[in-house]
Amino acid sequence: FSVYNYLLDITTWNKSTRRGFINIKITDHDGNTVESVMNSEASTFQRYKRVKILSGFNRDLEKISKISLTFSTKTLIGPKHKLRVLQMRLKSLNNPER
Repeated sequence: FSVYNYLLDITTWNKSTRRGFINIKITDHDGNTVESVMNSEASTFQRYKRVKILSGFNRDLEKISKISLTFSTKTLIGPKHKLRVLQMRLKSLNNPER
């Protein structure tokens, strides 16, 4: 079992602070899909502040055609909110040239 690590660098523009979890799904040109495996604590997203999140995938995809993010508060106390993304970058740590 090997893990392919990616670093998600995300900046949000919500007016108030949001706490929750990000799930990342990557799809290649052939339609193959992998989802992130993150067993971490909730991240805190503040307006115009960059957050870096390490995420792992059980396999690597060569030619990525689509990246999707899902924000969830899971079992955190409080109402559910959307996370408004201003900027996002997903960088492979195993293949930094990508």
